[in-house]
Amino acid sequence: MVNTGKRSGCCFACRRRRVKCDLEKPCCRRCMDSGRVCPGYPEAWDLMLRMQNNQVEKVLKTRRRERFRGRTPIASIPQGVHIPVEVLSWNQFCSDYAMGSGITFFNILPRYYTDSAPTCCREAVHAVALASLARKLRESELMARARQHYSKAIAALNIALNGPVLTAEDSVLVTLLLFSLFETIVPDYLENMLLDSDFRCHIHFRGAIMLLRWRFENGSHSVLDRRILAFFSHICFLSTFVDYELSDAKWFSFEELMAPWTSDPLLEPVLSRAIHFKRRAQIQFTATGSRSPRLEALLQLIRDGSTISEELEAAAISVGRSSDPNMPSHQQLTAFNGMFEVSTKTTEAIVRSLYRTVRYRVVELVRGLVARIGDGEDYSASCEFDSQVCSSEELAMILEQIHGDICAVLGLDPEHHAGDDNQGMAHRVFGMFFPITVLMFSSSAGEEKRVWFQEKLRCMGEKTGLGLATWAAQKWNSHLCIPS
Repeated sequence: MVNTGKRSGCCFACRRRRVKCDLEKPCCRRCMDSGRVCPGYPEAWDLMLRMQNNQVEKVLKTRRRERFRGRTPIASIPQGVHIPVEVLSWNQFCSDYAMGSGITFFNILPRYYTDSAPTCCREAVHAVALASLARKLRESELMARARQHYSKAIAALNIALNGPVLTAEDSVLVTLLLFSLFETIVPDYLENMLLDSDFRCHIHFRGAIMLLRWRFENGSHSVLDRRILAFFSHICFLSTFVDYELSDAKWFSFEELMAPWTSDPLLEPVLSRAIHFKRRAQIQFTATGSRSPRLEALLQLIRDGSTISEELEAAAISVGRSSDPNMPSHQQLTAFNGMFEVSTKTTEAIVRSLYRTVRYRVVELVRGLVARIGDGEDYSASCEFDSQVCSSEELAMILEQIHGDICAVLGLDPEHHAGDDNQGMAHRVFGMFFPITVLMFSSSAGEEKRVWFQEKLRCMGEKTGLGLATWAAQKWNSHLCIPS
């Protein structure tokens, strides 16, 4: 440490050599006896200036101590704040999926991410949020961290399910649904996870449905139960219209499990009529020989399909009239089987497209039934039906309506942009996934349109991190059923 005390009066040479000076003036005798030239002594002003500087420095130090002694800790400069990546990813996930999305389940999801929530739920939230962020940023380290939380969540869930107390907690049901969401975000799980033979979906999807049924059996009928029931109904119902192998396995299994245990209908009336019409139409398409339908029954089925088509269009048109932007989110009227709160233009366009997507498939089925009349030997008689409802022009018009809403919701058409700036693109892609997928697999849409839908779905899946969208786009040519 540099000496800052009183400066000595010895000559410069003795000071440099660090020996005692005899202080004889004008020349130091010690220097002269050793044969050195004495360089002399420091001036008196230099000694005085150094002493003054030392005194001033002492005064300044005293003043600083007195000034800082009265300060509170708030006035001090804080150290750097570390925010865990789990928290950052959760905030991003809420922005992408929950804030203003209109999807009823996503809207209530944030309330289950608390310090008091069971470990399984918190770990599942971290897994989903990190996986979504990792997919968007293409960060393998974040994805590895997401998988670690996923494994911890499964281990914690197994412990929770061992006792009826924790099993009955809402957060456990939320955990299972988060697992299903994780599997739609991470495309690896779409291929590698064990598929359920009845639901033709991932095992966690069935597990969540079984737990929901157990809750209904034990008298639970909360807002969460109803919203998750609507979520499952949504997935199973629309998957039926994506599946071009004419199989209703997923909806049949869901209906068989849930219908006896809930007082609420699984579908709103017009959607229920649509799926029953699809079943009846499938029977006609597969009937042969003595099982072939009579002309009267076939004509009635065509009329029923035409009526349902008109009802679905009426439901699509009425969506806009039911929205009220001034009403709080939790008080908004719901649409499309209670899956959406219609409070924004984005949600309005999504719901409208969903009704019209179902209508598109109904009209396709009606056209197939009309063609079957001409194929049968016993059906030479002329038939009267509304040709406009099942005409190719009508089908093309519905296709363009859906296409317009897809462009508006996903920001592909700046002139008709329906999205709000504070809403994430991820929930828009999630909401529009089924309309895009149904049309992408529809031979009636034409090759050019189908390629367009496939490309947009792929791009949006990569942009938002929704692995299900990317996976469906990649599997377009194989016409596989989309697992949930």
